[in-house]
Amino acid sequence: MSAYVEVTDLRRQFDVSKPWLNRVIEREPRKFLTAVDRVGFAIEKGETFAIVGESGSGKSTVARMVVGLLPPTAGEVRITGVSMTDPRQAAARQRLRARIQMIFQDPYASMNPRWRVGKIIAEPIRAFNLIRGEAAIRARVAELLGLVGLHADDAKKYPHEFSGGQRQRVAIARALASQAEFLVGDEPTSALDVSVQAQILNLMRDLQDRLGLTYLFISHNLAVVRHMATRVGVMYLGRLVEVASAKDLFAAPRHPYTRMLLDAVPDLAHVGRARVPVSGEIPNPIDPPPGCTFNPRCPLANDRCRAEVPLLLEGVACHAVQEGRA
Repeated sequence: MSAYVEVTDLRRQFDVSKPWLNRVIEREPRKFLTAVDRVGFAIEKGETFAIVGESGSGKSTVARMVVGLLPPTAGEVRITGVSMTDPRQAAARQRLRARIQMIFQDPYASMNPRWRVGKIIAEPIRAFNLIRGEAAIRARVAELLGLVGLHADDAKKYPHEFSGGQRQRVAIARALASQAEFLVGDEPTSALDVSVQAQILNLMRDLQDRLGLTYLFISHNLAVVRHMATRVGVMYLGRLVEVASAKDLFAAPRHPYTRMLLDAVPDLAHVGRARVPVSGEIPNPIDPPPGCTFNPRCPLANDRCRAEVPLLLEGVACHAVQEGRA
């Protein structure tokens, strides 16, 4: 039986060249930025797969390609067996759209400030013709507001009348309005206070248990990922460098980059333990280093690392691990 979501060799390049005339005058070639390079993973129904990494690692680009907001340069995304790119499956993809929704980092930016919340939540219901009759739609909106911890009377308010955490609850209610089964959260709590973050994360977990939801969760906050994820993929400069269950990854990280990320997280249980801080910056993605792109920052790098790109084998893409040096 295939996984609920299957991502295979996903790749996305952006043309960042100067205009044609400038290139001719300055005799410069076209330049491409590879934001995502041969990323592949699978998500089982009912689980949470989290992607973590520093800013600029390609996490959000992967999320947008998975839901179909951004076409991939190469590779394929299949959800319940339906290709998100194959033109021959356009009809099946259209039927699938209602079951896929996205929760954005800034809920206020994703809402029409001139619409009342009731209309915002009802929009997917009307777009997909899920319920007929205004009274039935209003009843469904009230039910969704209650589901996310808000009052039915909140439907009469505008987005600016809510706090950040309440607006994110509205965004979740809107995502559920289309009877979605697969939610992609792109840093859904990073703009919120820590106490509010915990409330939203607990709400998402409760809804997952109650409704059987499947999540793709994008975050740079490892503490949040530890709380939410079933499995974790670590990205660096457009590539997955490690994939493991959340329990295994936090207990025994294998890739040097994952170890550095975890060492940067404050943990009272490890007070006094020697830590290796994350040094340096992510290289320029337009001109990445040869071989393993992490080699300029890796304490275990050797000549092979600087010449040969490591493959993702047994959940880790690292020559040092595969050679037994890590």
